[in-house]
Amino acid sequence: MGLYLVERDLRHISVEQLRLDQKQVAFACAQLKTQGKNVRYISSAAMPADARVLDLFGAAGPELIQEAHAFAGVLYVRIVEILDLTPNFLPRSTSWARRSLRQGAGFAAIRDDRERTSDAMTVNSSSELARWLGEGQRLFRMCLDVLENSERLQVRNETLESENSMLREEVTRLRHRVEGLQADRSEMVAAFNDLAGHVTQVVDHILLRSEDGESDK
Repeated sequence: MGLYLVERDLRHISVEQLRLDQKQVAFACAQLKTQGKNVRYISSAAMPADARVLDLFGAAGPELIQEAHAFAGVLYVRIVEILDLTPNFLPRSTSWARRSLRQGAGFAAIRDDRERTSDAMTVNSSSELARWLGEGQRLFRMCLDVLENSERLQVRNETLESENSMLREEVTRLRHRVEGLQADRSEMVAAFNDLAGHVTQVVDHILLRSEDGESDK
């Protein structure tokens, strides 16, 4: 079984869609395996700086990985075969040795035994590889957290925008109401002034008649 990396673009994929794609691809591999096709989904790692995800697969050939993605309906950028150069001296609890060499691939010098691979590797390179894998997993989790927080903030922002829109409508309605009340007040003041003027005229007229009557006596 060979090892293959499937590169995927994260720029237009949400956290929920990424997780759903992983489940769909894993399910597709399981279905193909029931048909006697040797393919399995192993793990994933993220490159946040490049907005990329690398999915690791084991398969008898790249066409099986293509078939699994077609079955799952998941898009990808490319599929590349890789070599597992895990040294023989690492304990199994730390690393599982996998070989990804095919006949005629031009790697006869290192495909026979893991001992040859371990001779070519150093303790420093293996520790660096372990550190890189750990860092990749940490960055992948950070990327997922950032995407989740971004979606939560987007939902919160949409809610606030909706509330602000409702408040603006309410303020506009109250402003129109105030303008209407001010117009009513102006009309009432004008009517009161007219009434006061009329009352004043009537009182003056009564007083005048009263004075004339006293004069006649």
